[in-house]
Amino acid sequence: MKLTVDPGVQSIPFYPKAMKYGADAGWIRLSSNENPFSPSAKVVTSILESIFDINRYPESEFDLKALLSEKYGIETQNVCIGNGSNELIETALKSMRTPSRNRVLIPEPSFAFYSIAARIYGYEPVPLALPGLRFDLDLILDTIDERTRVIFLNNPNNPTGMIFEEPDFLSFLKEVPPEILVVVDEAYAEYAENKNFPRSVSHVNDYPLLVLRTFSKAYGLAGLRVGYGIGEASLISFIERTKQPFSVNMMALIGAKAALGDTHYVEKVLENNVKGKQYLYASLRGLGFDFFPTEANYVMFKVGSNAETVTKKLFEKKILVRWLGGYGLTAYIRVSIGTMEENTAFIDALKGSSG
Repeated sequence: MKLTVDPGVQSIPFYPKAMKYGADAGWIRLSSNENPFSPSAKVVTSILESIFDINRYPESEFDLKALLSEKYGIETQNVCIGNGSNELIETALKSMRTPSRNRVLIPEPSFAFYSIAARIYGYEPVPLALPGLRFDLDLILDTIDERTRVIFLNNPNNPTGMIFEEPDFLSFLKEVPPEILVVVDEAYAEYAENKNFPRSVSHVNDYPLLVLRTFSKAYGLAGLRVGYGIGEASLISFIERTKQPFSVNMMALIGAKAALGDTHYVEKVLENNVKGKQYLYASLRGLGFDFFPTEANYVMFKVGSNAETVTKKLFEKKILVRWLGGYGLTAYIRVSIGTMEENTAFIDALKGSSG
């Protein structure tokens, strides 16, 4: 017997759920925008001290919410915790479902899961090509119609590393109809150096806005899968109703609380990112590659028609980078900023792979 499924689900491309390469010694993983440093010692200690309690269900999320509300100067009712930001992307879509509005606007190229999740929950994803691969918020406003329900914005944008700035964002929010939810995914916000990076959290009580952040990047907890969303209290209450109970595991909650308490760790991570970014800029420029200035922890650069071949040559040298053919950017590669040793090894390997 062959079961039929929703056409939206049928249209989703298969995505490998595990990293086949890079776990063994000798590999340099610069393909997934991971933090190259092991997590804070405070995180490790807190988890080890709690390891014998895993026979119990996770603790309440309230303590982590309280720490985040203190960090941002908001109320705990404005915060929801998720199994990575991905769970909150899904819950936003689940909580916003309505028969008359089923379109989701997604500027592209961008994080692929927005479109995947939209299809899973019965929405029609509407891709909007970014002119020159740069944000055009006016284009998004012009595309809104009576069927639009959710708009996803990735800022800094993955894979380009580009951002939109506070004045433009505020003007945009003022024009978005109140029945449309704007989801701003700021997974890489900690890395942004631009002084005009949007103050998104300050707008959540004034507009239909959900701001997503994560512990996966600057805090080095990608393997624990914990993210959070900030929004107006009634919006957060609807989102939390669509969450699974205990969706965030005990170690993730404990690790996230400890990570928030180690500002020196994050400072080290961000300092390394600035140095690595400048090194990659200079090196790529010296090799004749055009690149996009980034506000994140990765750099997208143009290789040309042999970009996929270059990626494979780097793979043969045990260096993982991301060829962007899946984004429709067949001439481009995205490289994560690693430790200085990893960055140097990548550039040395690139010199011998791009000729």
